[in-house]
Amino acid sequence: MLRASSEHSGESYDLSLLLGAGEGDGGVPHGRLLVDLAEAALGQDDARLNDLRGKVLNRLGPEALVDAAGVIGLFNAIDRVADATGIPLEAEKAKISADYRAELGLDAFAAARE
Repeated sequence: MLRASSEHSGESYDLSLLLGAGEGDGGVPHGRLLVDLAEAALGQDDARLNDLRGKVLNRLGPEALVDAAGVIGLFNAIDRVADATGIPLEAEKAKISADYRAELGLDAFAAARE
């Protein structure tokens, strides 16, 4: 969806930022900060998470912090449910996402091989 919406809007995003390989914000305002927050939310370092929550709160405001937390939680839950139930990637989605899955190395994850 991000790729389709960026093509529609004429904007471009550097998805390698999601894997720690990109520079700057990846074409998304405050992208690096939001990626860092997502990684910290899924990690074990509470001090880092508290620091990043404070940064998002101070730079983007309370509404953005709540939105970011909601998106992080939702995506984490969707992935866990899909992995736990063994939902396969539909053939059409596999076809249209093949190039960026290869670019990001997503097929190397265990769930992608099943």
